[in-house]
Amino acid sequence: MRSKIYRPVAVLCLILAGCGPTRPPNTGLEEAARHLQAARDVGASTYAPLELRSAEERLSLGRAAADKHDYDAAALLAGESQANSDLAMAKSRLGKAREKVEARTRENAQLRQDLSTGADAEPGVQP
Repeated sequence: MRSKIYRPVAVLCLILAGCGPTRPPNTGLEEAARHLQAARDVGASTYAPLELRSAEERLSLGRAAADKHDYDAAALLAGESQANSDLAMAKSRLGKAREKVEARTRENAQLRQDLSTGADAEPGVQP
């Protein structure tokens, strides 16, 4: 008699456990959000605004897809957002490096000009 009661209870427990809320799969949205923030932190809004905007849009679309339980699309969009964020970071680093090179080039030109005008003013002194 007892085994007749335990069997349906066990089956009912298994069914209820299967109906419980499940955690959504890892879509990469959190990682994409971290990359997006890193791109903002290195100045992508100045040096790579298009790439930054694209990363923001892809992340937003990915979150919307995850809300609709379309996890495959969410993962794809998160990957695109992360790639755009990485590109924005690279362009930002490149832009900053170019600015430094241009500043050094101007400094060198100014030093050369100062040296040449100083040499012309004092003919007896050689640089």
